[in-house]
Amino acid sequence: MKIALATLLTLALAVPAHAAAPPDSTSKKKSHALLWGAATVVAIGGAACLDRTVEEETDENHSEFEKKVADFAQPFGNAAFVGAALAVTWGAAHLTDKPSLVRSTVRIGVGDVTAGAAAFILKNAIGRKRPKDSPGDPFQFEPFSGNESFPSGHTTIAFATAVGIDRETRARWVPFVVYPMAGLVGWSRIHDDEHWLSDVVAGAALGSWTATAVQNHFAKHGMGWFQRFCWTVQPEAHGMALSLATAWH
Repeated sequence: MKIALATLLTLALAVPAHAAAPPDSTSKKKSHALLWGAATVVAIGGAACLDRTVEEETDENHSEFEKKVADFAQPFGNAAFVGAALAVTWGAAHLTDKPSLVRSTVRIGVGDVTAGAAAFILKNAIGRKRPKDSPGDPFQFEPFSGNESFPSGHTTIAFATAVGIDRETRARWVPFVVYPMAGLVGWSRIHDDEHWLSDVVAGAALGSWTATAVQNHFAKHGMGWFQRFCWTVQPEAHGMALSLATAWH
């Protein structure tokens, strides 16, 4: 597991450079995208070469401590858990009259949904078997067969959320918490024999790229359609009134 953990932590440390706001010039943006794309291909290819080795090592080393860490990390890549956390934050932001937090939560949520949808499509189209279904053989692919190993959905959501939080906050300590945590989610999926190393590397790249693209879109074009939903909570004589205003064009 040392190989897997080292790979994921290295990736987690590299993601912030990609997730940062894009350069101003078009040529720099293209160079930045090409560089990140090339690095992603190399990283996934390198991870694929280690898939069998990491899987064998994982099967041999399952300590109680590792199990507890994996159980702790796994929910942070679970779409239902992350979605519920964002929904609670969104609601609390409305109730406490914090519109900037409302917008931040929406932008993070859009990034997560987009990344999750992309992962779902790729999973089904590629049809890679999970390690527990194809032990020792990481190159079993059956498109549209129900096999959904590549890429890791949990890792995709975890890194998309990490990028979103990083872009929506200014605290310098945030990247040092959210990215290693996302890396730990990926490690937990390998530990639980749910994914190959290259699955989680691909998931990390997909989540980071998608969330960054969403954040850049919002930064350039504003909230757009998502601003059309305006929830308001107003005090009444005998309680609170909740109203929803929508605008369609």
